[in-house]
Amino acid sequence: MKESHLRRHLDFICFVMETENYPVNEKTEKIVRDVLDDELSGDEAVNAIMDSYGLTKEDSGQETPDGCYPDTEVFINYFGIKDQELLDAVETEIVAVRMAEILMGPQNWKFDFEHLKTLHARLFDDIYPFAGMVRYIAITRKTIFCLPQYIETMAEEIFNKLREYHYLRNQELDEFVDNLAYFMAEVHALHPFLDGNTRTMRLFFQQLSHAAGWRINPSDTSDSRLLEADIAALEGDYQPLIALLHEAVEPL
Repeated sequence: MKESHLRRHLDFICFVMETENYPVNEKTEKIVRDVLDDELSGDEAVNAIMDSYGLTKEDSGQETPDGCYPDTEVFINYFGIKDQELLDAVETEIVAVRMAEILMGPQNWKFDFEHLKTLHARLFDDIYPFAGMVRYIAITRKTIFCLPQYIETMAEEIFNKLREYHYLRNQELDEFVDNLAYFMAEVHALHPFLDGNTRTMRLFFQQLSHAAGWRINPSDTSDSRLLEADIAALEGDYQPLIALLHEAVEPL
């Protein structure tokens, strides 16, 4: 792969991971580069990561109401890791590798809810039993996300509307950015998974943008500005996100 193309993919992956507090170190960047350069397959890279931590993958064998190990806030995982710091390190490497693999793979997606679930599964199914599955518990952070009993119904509305908008294809920049901000906010509010929603969403909309003839180049976007724009959009004010996207969106 040309260095410029590889660098764009790598910059995007680093940005997505780091804005969610999963910083990419030199070790992670090296193995992601190997996947982007086709030196390693995704499976080979994940196996190398597991070997580096001395991990084996097993059936989790546990179910709890919140998806966490009892008396912890650590999600049940296939490695049996109960140390959040260690789990974060492993997750950073594996998810970054799977994101690289997806970006390098076929891009003939339908951009529906099944696509979003497939992306989540591919990013996280090495680690978590809930990968690709619609969440069953309520999530509240700075806002209240869609209640679990309404996720399927709301997803149908959002993705039907996205189809009616022809997946934002054949639109001029201003129209594209306005609509992109709207659908990003809608999918963010949907928050259909137990964890990993934002990383999955950003990959989804990067792919959708590519299919529409654009790309999101986040190189000049700060974490704090993006967080503020995301929160404002969830509250119905799309202008900060629109302004940020105008800086980041560029033609292919």
